[in-house]
Amino acid sequence: MPIVKISVKGPKGEREYEAYLDTGASRTLIPERDAVELGLLCVGDTLIITGSGKDVIKVFMASVTFLGREFYIPIFGRDLPEQAIVKAIVGRDILDNYKICFDGRVKEIEVE
Repeated sequence: MPIVKISVKGPKGEREYEAYLDTGASRTLIPERDAVELGLLCVGDTLIITGSGKDVIKVFMASVTFLGREFYIPIFGRDLPEQAIVKAIVGRDILDNYKICFDGRVKEIEVE
């Protein structure tokens, strides 16, 4: 999975992440403990369906910067597995604002 940089800002600070660019994820995700430490407003829980079944996940409002563009959007707060290379995911809530081309043969991503 491609890895990109994002920044998440809340009332108590800002954090930068290397994040998976995940076209199968509906929402952007950061660790729940980071969302709390950044002072992000929790707007509730939602039921999600993953490859391993159903789960309930917290939803926070956040200012997310991707490729120099800022989005104020609801994001998920959940820790990724310990073995994950990165701790965040960029989902379709942001990706649907771009045209993205993947060239797996040469490991390049083009974003417009």
